[in-house]
Amino acid sequence: MVSNEFDPARLRVARASEHSAEMAHVWNEFLEPHPFEFRLRRMSIAEYEMQVHLRTPMPPALSVLFGEWLYNLRSALDYVIWAAAVHTSRQYPPPGESALQYPIYDDESSWRRNLYRLAPLAEHHREMLLTMQPFNSNPDGNYLGWLNRLARIDRHRTLAVSTARIAEAEPVIGVPRDAAPVFSWGERTVRNGICRLGRLKFERAVEPEELQYNPRVGIDPEIDEWSASPFWRKIRFLERLRMIELFVAVEITIYEFDTTGNSEKVERLSESFRNEVLQRRASQVEEPIRRPGDIDMKWSDPVTGRESSRSRLLGEDFPSR
Repeated sequence: MVSNEFDPARLRVARASEHSAEMAHVWNEFLEPHPFEFRLRRMSIAEYEMQVHLRTPMPPALSVLFGEWLYNLRSALDYVIWAAAVHTSRQYPPPGESALQYPIYDDESSWRRNLYRLAPLAEHHREMLLTMQPFNSNPDGNYLGWLNRLARIDRHRTLAVSTARIAEAEPVIGVPRDAAPVFSWGERTVRNGICRLGRLKFERAVEPEELQYNPRVGIDPEIDEWSASPFWRKIRFLERLRMIELFVAVEITIYEFDTTGNSEKVERLSESFRNEVLQRRASQVEEPIRRPGDIDMKWSDPVTGRESSRSRLLGEDFPSR
């Protein structure tokens, strides 16, 4: 049972962490029968491509689990705003709760149009949220922007497209001494069943039997839409998930500490922020949170019982067959 208004957000992050562990398990099972084929394919008499081919379909469970991971983290952020509004307004539920949400916007005009959604929060909360917006930072590196974009795809369109990405590549190629190639890197993401990882160009014709090839690659799961990010695609997939889970967990700590003066793992917060919060709270007198009273019980009109029997009292005919 949750103990305070911020605990539901923590439960969502914990569930997201379970989903990321499940994704790792699904991926490891998928890799066991070696679903990838590595080829050094001859494209012309003096040109070869290093290719990775996907021989079996990606497991659908990856996209489903990823969508659930997104849902839990995006919900956790919304829960944070709702809980902060409860403690700021001292009302449960907070005023205007139907409009409350954690704001994530790619442009300032959208932020301004939706400021009314944050009315129950304090001014310094709005300032904190403003600094976190994708339009106030590198939009590609901002984790909130990607979390929101991917969650909207999953929630309103279709499952995110799961694929694979060459996360590590240290290929070794044995070539003739008189035919040193020029090498170029290609793509790292598997699309339409193939990844064209690299290309070798020789100055003379080179026969396949003259070459030896060890691909030496490590392959991670990937989300096709996310692989377009220059910032995030450099980070191993499961590490990305852990990073974003931590970022959301810290947001919970920030707003809980700010509105209550206490939270789990406050050591995650900077000393200057903790001191700022404590100083602000020292000048405040908090009223108890106003909560709905007990619901007035409505009883039916009096009814008269009817004569029964001992067997019915003992339940011998109940439930009826």
